[in-house]
Amino acid sequence: MKSVLRERFPNYWSQIDSSEPIWQSRYYGVNIWSRSKVEEKLDYMHLNPVRAGLVQRANHWPWSSARWYLERRSVGLPIRWPPGLEHDDQFATDL
Repeated sequence: MKSVLRERFPNYWSQIDSSEPIWQSRYYGVNIWSRSKVEEKLDYMHLNPVRAGLVQRANHWPWSSARWYLERRSVGLPIRWPPGLEHDDQFATDL
């Protein structure tokens, strides 16, 4: 994995010590089984540019799907809920 990344992004990787891990240990995967949990994670991700001071509102970040979720405005890609999570507080059972 590191070799592919080094080939594609040589300027970035030239600044990183090769002994450093790609992923930081504090990150971990989590299974998401309900729409409310998906919305919680989306809100968190959408607010990252706001917390970083890059924009005032989440839907102002050009690379965010927040415009679709907040305003139902196109972001250039089709967006839909995962199967089984189309309705509020529904749990995914067909996965």
